[in-house]
Amino acid sequence: MILSASHLRKTFNTPEPVEILSDISLDICAGESIAITGKSGVGKTTLLHILGTLEPFDSGQLLIAGKSFHPKTAPAYRNSQMGFIFQAFNLLEDFTALENVLMPARIARKPYDKKKGLELLSLVGLETRGHFPAKLLSGGERQRVAIARALCNDPNILFADEPSGSLDQQNQELVTNLLFDLVRSSKKTLILVTHDKEIAARCDRSLCLSNGKLTSSI
Repeated sequence: MILSASHLRKTFNTPEPVEILSDISLDICAGESIAITGKSGVGKTTLLHILGTLEPFDSGQLLIAGKSFHPKTAPAYRNSQMGFIFQAFNLLEDFTALENVLMPARIARKPYDKKKGLELLSLVGLETRGHFPAKLLSGGERQRVAIARALCNDPNILFADEPSGSLDQQNQELVTNLLFDLVRSSKKTLILVTHDKEIAARCDRSLCLSNGKLTSSI
């Protein structure tokens, strides 16, 4: 089991206490793809961030590769074994595509392997865009750079939050196909938040978040 969550709870206290996650238990096997669906505002992104150790939880337990993790103790593991793809891309606008792809290695204080960065850009069809500043790229190109960046440190787990949600239909299909092809060819674990039923159906399992709990949506 690459990730196991047991009875996770999360409450926001602004302005009144609101329990967003009441009892989340989830086991994910290595190489499995999981879709988390649900209405807007139910806490899908919060759950994704908790599973990715980006956000704290109030109670429960999170095991990753058999070890207990919490945001305060997880940065080193997160930087080396997890990759994140966000709907808003979260690229550094004045840095080039190649510099953005290699940023996780820089954060992890690893050698900057320009050749590897170019190979990752080639995987996403952007081998000729490496020297372009991110702000000059189209939305579809930015998301492809974000996918390449997520793969920089060869993570075991990829977390994707509505990765095609801000793109037009043509780029949605391109980015979605690319993501699933890369995940399956590299046998990585994928945890995906989406509101799109067709995208969710492409995952091994689809779970629905409602009233603070996960249920099978199939």
